[in-house]
Amino acid sequence: MCHRFNLTTSQEMVATFLKSFSVTVPPALLPSKDYYPICEVLTLRMIGENEWTIEPRSWGFLPRNWKPSDKVRTRKSFQRGKINARSETVDQTWPWKLAFPAQRCVLLASCFYEPSRNGGDNRYRLLGHDVFCIAGLWDHYEGNNGKGERESVNNCVMLTTDANALVASTRKGRMRQPVLLTEATEIERYCSLELTEHDRIANLFTPWPDDQMQCAADSP
Repeated sequence: MCHRFNLTTSQEMVATFLKSFSVTVPPALLPSKDYYPICEVLTLRMIGENEWTIEPRSWGFLPRNWKPSDKVRTRKSFQRGKINARSETVDQTWPWKLAFPAQRCVLLASCFYEPSRNGGDNRYRLLGHDVFCIAGLWDHYEGNNGKGERESVNNCVMLTTDANALVASTRKGRMRQPVLLTEATEIERYCSLELTEHDRIANLFTPWPDDQMQCAADSP
């Protein structure tokens, strides 16, 4: 389970990466600190033909029909348990399946972390890519937060796939890693509002090649 990532590269590099989408990031949002569950992360999504928007969203999925229950009393508790979704079954399982056809987005990142076999976390970067995207889903919730207060929450979840050889040999726990996208054509295809079927974009969910990734230990 990926529980941490960041976007610490420069404003200029992010602007260059986003040039194909005709969007800009407010300077106050960059560079970021590390993103953890419930933090606001930067997401990019398509809102119309050749139209895109970039916006902060709380990391942890919260579907619009969620309600507090005896099992999960608060929206933050629910979100903390919904930070990753399996790309292989994301169109078939609750709570993601209703969002998959038309609520796909990407999360902007410069590296991600996984638990290390040696303790602490490992930091993974993509060679030749100072900025990349993680496939995700978005939703918007308005309602009771479980504490008797009404909240409006823009939120998202990241998609995961099988770990490549590098991640599998260096991390502990589940052998998973985020679904990573770097090319504008891939991001456009993933976020397309016309491609609603899983099998039409499933080839984007393959693990990133291990020889194009770098791993370094992050202090416990």
